[in-house]
Amino acid sequence: MVQKTAPREFGLIGFDHVDVRVRDRVKAQRFFVDQLGMDVIGEGADHVYLLFGDQVLGLHDAGKENDGPRGVDHIAFRVSEWTGLRSRVGRARVVITGEKEREDSRSLYLRGPEGIRIELVWRPDPHSHVCSHGHETAPPAPADAEE
Repeated sequence: MVQKTAPREFGLIGFDHVDVRVRDRVKAQRFFVDQLGMDVIGEGADHVYLLFGDQVLGLHDAGKENDGPRGVDHIAFRVSEWTGLRSRVGRARVVITGEKEREDSRSLYLRGPEGIRIELVWRPDPHSHVCSHGHETAPPAPADAEE
């Protein structure tokens, strides 16, 4: 039986994206695209963003050296409402490490347990993502969708 804890008033509604650092981004991209069927929605010199459903997996270069940090860079959760989020997080005594406003979203960055970086992201349209280089994409239409 799943034990439910008292809900926090952050308005979490699901995952938005997970960014990971990889040693071989091209190889990782091939795996997620060719083997798992994800779609490329944006690329830059040191990263690529892949879409599955309405969630994004960001693959970022770990660094030039083989011993550069690899693994999860940060986890982003979607929130249902931006208004008052900073106050609600502060009242919960969670450390806010940054804030960012973009064309399509707003984010608060938090310090999580064991050094995990957390992002709380609000999007007016959670099904739309604008990559840092300006390519806006919506999830691909299902294969059986009527035109």
